[in-house]
Amino acid sequence: MSASILMLSARIALAACLYAFLTLILIVLWRDLRAARSFGAARGRRPVLQRIRDDGTPSQQFSLSKDSCLIGRSSSVEIPLADETVSAVHARVWKEGDRWWLEDLDSRNGTFLNQIPVAKSAVLCSGDRIRTGRVLLEFRAVDSVTTPNPPPPAELPA
Repeated sequence: MSASILMLSARIALAACLYAFLTLILIVLWRDLRAARSFGAARGRRPVLQRIRDDGTPSQQFSLSKDSCLIGRSSSVEIPLADETVSAVHARVWKEGDRWWLEDLDSRNGTFLNQIPVAKSAVLCSGDRIRTGRVLLEFRAVDSVTTPNPPPPAELPA
């Protein structure tokens, strides 16, 4: 009798683990679908680089209005950073296909992506932190704060 109770409890535990695993898979799929839907809705909007102060608060915001933007101290770059630790032309951010890339342009103090030195080029994801000299920038693929809601779709004539 105790062997049958042990077998039954093992089956129940196995079934509970299986249902927990399936629930976890459904949650992950649901989140991925939601993220893909929001990414699709965001197409056409340009990403931004948000400058982050030393205390962690956001400061200046730079829109990546071109498919290739230079970051540096020079006034001729698209993203000018007035800081002596930033090279005149420090780094480049560019779009290739659906992805945004970061490249260090042989700067003296280097370019770091999420605290890792960028040797050649690296793919950017929303929320990535870019350090050029002492300046910290955050890459945001979609700026939901400053982008207005789209107008409702127009009705087609019958």
